[in-house]
Parts: sequence; C-alpha cells; structure tokens
Amino acid sequence: MMKIFIFILLLFPFSVPLNAIAQVQSTFVESSGVYTGPLQTKPSPVVVELFSSQNCPACPPADEYMSDLVKSDGVIALSCHVDYFGKTSAGFGKPFCTQRQSQYIKQIGRKSHFTPQMMINGHMSEIGYETTAVAAAIVKGRSERVATVKIQPKASGVYDFNIPAGTVNGAAEIWMAVYQKPQNVRERGRNITYSHVVNRYIPLGVWRGGNIERAVYPIVDSKSAGFAIVAQEARSGKILAAGDYRF
Repeated sequence: MMKIFIFILLLFPFSVPLNAIAQVQSTFVESSGVYTGPLQTKPSPVVVELFSSQNCPACPPADEYMSDLVKSDGVIALSCHVDYFGKTSAGFGKPFCTQRQSQYIKQIGRKSHFTPQMMINGHMSEIGYETTAVAAAIVKGRSERVATVKIQPKASGVYDFNIPAGTVNGAAEIWMAVYQKPQNVRERGRNITYSHVVNRYIPLGVWRGGNIERAVYPIVDSKSAGFAIVAQEARSGKILAAGDYRF
C-alpha cells in the first residue's frame, strides 16, 4: 500500500491535505492493489473556481484552502466573490461572479445558489470546505483532455496566447480572468487570506476548434498577481483549454 501511495503522489503532484489524498486513493486502486486510474506523462491543467464571499460564515475554510491550491502545480485556482451577500469591507464582490455562478447552478440542476461552491473544470461541483471531495475532483480533472493555453509576453502590457486545435462540441467561449495578489483581511475576529481573487473578467470571443493565436491586453495594476485564459464549452460548461500567466 505504501508503494501505491508514493506512486499516486508522483503522478498527481499538487498540494492538498495528506489525509485527503489518502482517501482519494480508493477511487483509483482496486482491492487487489492494482492501479486502475488513467496513466499520463503530463497531467492536464485543472481549473478550480471558488464562489465565495467575505460575508459568508461558512466560507473561511474554503478561502484558506485556496491558499494551498494556488501553489499547486498545474492547478489554475480562481476565487470569484459573489455580490448577493451585500457590500464587504474589501469590496471583492462582483456582479460577473454572481452571473457565472448562476450559469453553473442552472447547469448542475440546482434551484438555489450556495457558498462556498467550487467548480472543477467547469462541470464538477463540490462544497468548498469539503477538501477531500475537492481533491478527488482535481485528481479526476487531471485525467481529462484539457489543452494547455500557452501565454507569453509580447510587448509592454501585451501578451500572446495560443490555443491548439482541438475538438469542440458546437462552440466554446474564451474568457480571461485577471486575479489579485493574496490579501490578508480581518474578518469576524480572525485574519483570513484571500488568494487569486478575480477582479476583472473579459470575454475574448468564440473558439470552434481551430488553432488560435492572438494578442491580449489584460489591464493589470500593482495588486494584480496574474491572469488566466480559458476556453469553455458553451453547452456543457466543460473546460477544454486553460493556461495562466503569473507576474
């Protein structure tokens, strides 16, 4: 069993609690001890979107978990703060975050919103503080066919990005999210660090499967930590390509 545990750590090198990884093993290892999960030389990028709010009493554990996820190799972690909890001291809440969550809520068949919600690769929904379930979804996400969006600087404030040709069911929406550096906020008598809070969301058009090479101007400032570019299937919500650039 120890050999299997080490093998999984090498195959999926991301930062999640060890007890969560240990429980995830059972998903891919049969009682015979034979590994039954997907084998890949390079795991696909995984996009994790957390829908949270400063005024949400159940959200701090999920917000803190994001601090680990943003350091995980191959994980593009984005914290999108909804605005239906009212104004907050840090002013993170954005209407576009509420709109994005509303689309996901409709997609997964729920009748109401909830926080903290984590969406993994645009189609797997988990409660944000249930880290074992989130870790399992990330492991599954690494086996999905998500292409890497390559991003590189072109000129001052301008970046080139490339989406390789792929298969799209209908059309995919391309979007860019600019996220902020970690911010420590005093909330309910405790200090909470908010990581990769999205403050700009920019639609970049439609992708129908052909190779795309374009330039973008993400509009960043001194608080910006980087930006992500994602191609997401309009019909299913599944993420087909993703990449990020960190300053």
